[in-house]
Amino acid sequence: MEEILEKLEAAIAQEDWAVAEKYILLMLEEDETNPSLWYNLGLVRRRAGNNVQALENFEKTLDLNPQHKGAMFERAAACLDMEDFTAALNDFAEFTAAYPDDSDGLLNLARIALHMEVPDLALQAFQKRAELENDAENILGAAEAMQMQGNDEGINMLRRLFANNPPVRPELLKIMSQGSFGRVPLNSKAVLP
Repeated sequence: MEEILEKLEAAIAQEDWAVAEKYILLMLEEDETNPSLWYNLGLVRRRAGNNVQALENFEKTLDLNPQHKGAMFERAAACLDMEDFTAALNDFAEFTAAYPDDSDGLLNLARIALHMEVPDLALQAFQKRAELENDAENILGAAEAMQMQGNDEGINMLRRLFANNPPVRPELLKIMSQGSFGRVPLNSKAVLP
């Protein structure tokens, strides 16, 4: 088993996901009840772009350990990668209910809620995240959620931020314009001065 672990670590270090998958499957032949092995198999498959099988592996992990933090998060992230926004929203909502102080989970929940035009949930997630991390993305997201609700205070909040805090402008503009793999880009409907 020690030799397999060493080979697995080497494959992961080289990002050789097919070889890493092979070694994890060998280890699972010895112990199919180990949630960590199922979770790592899911991670390797997700990195290889095989999100469907990765989801199955994360589900198996959660069958064995229902509160496995990594599997809950990765299941939601895999749904997001596959652009199944409803499943991703539900999974991140479940994740943040179980782990309310996870900043990344809250950020993903908030971004997906904005994308799906569920402003109340987005605003709640951004506000909770602001208790953990005070950054420009929370302000921008909260402002956009408020705007979706028909509340003009959101755009006024952004205008005040731009007027009163010039150093934060580049960060806000970057956030408004960026999108990245596995994340939902913020929808920038707000017109800023």
